[in-house]
Amino acid sequence: MSDLERLKHLLLADERETLLLAEQRIAALEQANQELATLLPSLVRAAPQEPMTRALASPVAAALGNAVHENRASIIDALFPVIGPIIRKAIAEALRGLMRDMNQVFEHGFSPRGIRWRIEAWRSGVPFAQVVLKHSLNYRIDHVFLIERDSGLVLHRASSPGLPELDADAIAGMLTAIGQFVRDSVGPEGDESLEAARVGEHLLWVLDGPRASIASFIQGVPPDTLRVILSDRLEQIHAQMAGDRLQGVDQAGALQTGLDPLELVAASAAMSDRRELATSKSLRWPVLLILILVLAALTWHFVRVERWNMRVDALRAALATHAGFLLTDLESKPWRSLSIDGLLDPDAVAVAPMVEAADLGGVRAQLRTLGFVSTDDPVLVRRARRLLAAPATVTLDARNGALRVQGTAEPAWIDANQARAGWLAGVRSVDWQVRPVDDGSARRNAAHAELTGLAARFEHDHVSFAHDVDSDAVSAKVLDQLAASLVRVAALSAEFGIPVKLGIEGHTDSVGSSETNRKLRLARAVWLRDKLRDRGAPAGLLQQADLGEIAVEKDSTFRGASLRLTVGASGP
Repeated sequence: MSDLERLKHLLLADERETLLLAEQRIAALEQANQELATLLPSLVRAAPQEPMTRALASPVAAALGNAVHENRASIIDALFPVIGPIIRKAIAEALRGLMRDMNQVFEHGFSPRGIRWRIEAWRSGVPFAQVVLKHSLNYRIDHVFLIERDSGLVLHRASSPGLPELDADAIAGMLTAIGQFVRDSVGPEGDESLEAARVGEHLLWVLDGPRASIASFIQGVPPDTLRVILSDRLEQIHAQMAGDRLQGVDQAGALQTGLDPLELVAASAAMSDRRELATSKSLRWPVLLILILVLAALTWHFVRVERWNMRVDALRAALATHAGFLLTDLESKPWRSLSIDGLLDPDAVAVAPMVEAADLGGVRAQLRTLGFVSTDDPVLVRRARRLLAAPATVTLDARNGALRVQGTAEPAWIDANQARAGWLAGVRSVDWQVRPVDDGSARRNAAHAELTGLAARFEHDHVSFAHDVDSDAVSAKVLDQLAASLVRVAALSAEFGIPVKLGIEGHTDSVGSSETNRKLRLARAVWLRDKLRDRGAPAGLLQQADLGEIAVEKDSTFRGASLRLTVGASGP
């Protein structure tokens, strides 16, 4: 070993030993930690349950809360198969309980027995639910003891079938001691005694007599008739105990008490039935009277409501047929109020007088209306008369939107309103049959003016020829127009007596001799007359027409034929 090594050993020996020990402890701890994972389950099972539970309560709760907060979705998915059936089962149980309650309410609420129970609850001041509970819950007498009052000896005991026997002497001693304690502590004069007590699931009834007491253990809610039956049995037993000698024993020496539990329940039920029968008989006439009064009140109410409804229906039908009114809402409260909402055309007949005249028994109906445009025929007639300002000589009628205007009126009114009639709202078509006022001079002047206008048209309408008497293609249409105009000329001349003179002229150009042109003009005039006759022109007017006597050539190149009309004076 060198001097340096010996020097290191002298200076660092203690520190090296300390480091070695530390390394050994660390290695031991790491080994223990590695083995802890495998030993932990067995250690937990071996640990005492209560200390382990207290120790793990807080960290497990904190860990569970943290897990719920951070991994809520995962926990919900994991618990869903368990929570679903639990919730469904709870809901099903709640619904079954609700159905049982509803069945009980319906069963006891609308039956004769339910009515009697309601009357009993009303007379006794007890809630109806308690009365139903008293009559509907079943009860059972488990044990009955007959105990001699002074000695505390059990004279007789009876139990329902299938129940274990009780220590009768111990129960009798206990009841005697408790009764004596009650009489000594509560009743200073010795008159007070124990009558009822709750012992677990059993109701204890104690009926005291001069020489004996009856103690009965009952499950459920017994009726009052059971106490009456027990009192009657106790009186019968005391009658058998007259004197010092016990009477009423059978051949085996058993006391004939009539305290059999099943017999007591049957007797109590029979007494309840008799009471219900007596009560039903005593309450029959009052109930019938009440039912009659209720039925009479309901009948009177229904008749009164029906009368109101009939009157409202009559008013509704009248409003539905009222022209120009559209009913939108009708709110009725019998014999209290009536509210009517609707749409009313301004040209319709007012609805308020009809509503006010309705027989509603003093109830004043409230009417609210809004404006609209109706297409009903009566409203259409009123609208047309108002807007057209029709005189009295004009009659208006409408059917399915078709407006008919008839009568006589001034020509100015006719000219101003004939076109306007078709513009009225709701009018689909107009049948205008209004004649001007019969004024002979005005009509004659109008006819003269029309004839003058036709004469002016004849100066411009003519038939052209390509050759001698061969017309061009346009001439056929001109011939039709001339024939129709001549029909109108003849009609006006005949109706108003206005004389007319028709001339038919032929025209030639300047080519050819005068004689040749004269014959050609005549031939063209004759041709035009014949063509007009063929198209329906008046024959009399054509026969009187002048043919080519006045040869007026419009220009030197025109070849054709035309009409000339001379209108006489318009006066008579």
